[in-house]
Amino acid sequence: MCRLRGVSLPKKEISAKCEIPDIATICVDAYSSLSRGQDAIDVNSTDAFPWIIESAIQFENLGETDNAIMAYVKAIEFALRNDLTERAYDFFRAARESYENGVLKKDISLNNPVIKQALGNAGNDIVEKMRKLNKSRPLTDMQSELKAAVLGGVSLKKADKDETRDLIISHGRALYEKKAEEYKAGAKSYIESGMTKNAVVLACMGALADLMLGRPKEGIAYLTDIAAASKKSQDFNEHPCFIWTKMLFKILVSRDKNLMVSANKLYLVIPWSFKDDREFARRVMESIERRIMN
Repeated sequence: MCRLRGVSLPKKEISAKCEIPDIATICVDAYSSLSRGQDAIDVNSTDAFPWIIESAIQFENLGETDNAIMAYVKAIEFALRNDLTERAYDFFRAARESYENGVLKKDISLNNPVIKQALGNAGNDIVEKMRKLNKSRPLTDMQSELKAAVLGGVSLKKADKDETRDLIISHGRALYEKKAEEYKAGAKSYIESGMTKNAVVLACMGALADLMLGRPKEGIAYLTDIAAASKKSQDFNEHPCFIWTKMLFKILVSRDKNLMVSANKLYLVIPWSFKDDREFARRVMESIERRIMN
């Protein structure tokens, strides 16, 4: 019996997750975040959104694509009840991407037709809401894409990207995997160019992406290896971003709330070269703070 979920679980799942500390922690995070998201929904608070996104990402880390999609559907339904159609659309895109990735990986959890049906219904609900809000206007690109997704069984080719539209939602695991790859490639390039200070920041962001993917051991190992490979370990170890990043790893693994205050202060003195890196780091820090403080 899983006390967190309040249900009986198969022996295989218990062996695969509950008895492995790293996986068990992710599982607790996923269901705790989902619970807090539901609590916020119950009082009609948009604080629900970051919690639900957090739970969806953790479900993807656990390989539970079905639960990730249902978390996104919950967010879509709540956004629509509050006429937040743009946010609902962003959640739909994230859910669709999760679904398509699951299909490619032959995720057996998606064999349940209820999952595909729930996602399709959510898309239809967004289209209907947009029709009601814009009766006299033609279908927007967003509506066209949604309609194609629903009619095509949620496996459409993506519409051309609208460069004028600024998406505000991170698309779950896929985003962090992309960030990890980009940051690590950038760090390597800077090291080869002899620009160690810039390399430190990018390497730290790559390690943080690993952390958000539920891979703390890989993230720390990467930091250790790249510092050694740079042949300037002292520059790495003394850089405030490197110290701050290792602190975040320690905070998440140990659940040390007192260290969170130090991390917030240290974040402010890091010499960020680019705004995007600073914002990515801030989002990660806030995500970690939500997990350990509540």
